[in-house]
Amino acid sequence: MTSVVEKRLGALPVAAGFLRRLDVAGIVDEVCPGGASALVTHGQVIEALVANRLTSPAPLVRVEDWARCWAVEEVFGIEPGLLNDDRLARALDAIAPHLEHIAGTVGARAIGEFGVDVARMHWDMTSMGGF
Repeated sequence: MTSVVEKRLGALPVAAGFLRRLDVAGIVDEVCPGGASALVTHGQVIEALVANRLTSPAPLVRVEDWARCWAVEEVFGIEPGLLNDDRLARALDAIAPHLEHIAGTVGARAIGEFGVDVARMHWDMTSMGGF
């Protein structure tokens, strides 16, 4: 008897590719290293949250359920149960004091990685307060 498990894939591989090229997990983990004692680092959790926002922009609850229905384990290597509300809260609390630094570092990485022409770009971080 063969069992079949169906999961949504959607844009997860594309999101994962961009997140890895930008080294979001590495940047977050460098600034907020305390998550390394957990089964997933703060950076890994934040990458999964970004993917969640891109693929299923709904209220930030039941991310664990989203991860079970989507191929999060296969694409990001994170067991869905590790994305429970407590773990998400710890990661978000850890990055909160460093949001400006993280956003600036990821933004600079994106400029370099993707060759963004910034000659006429104005970066207004005030609208990112709700991220």
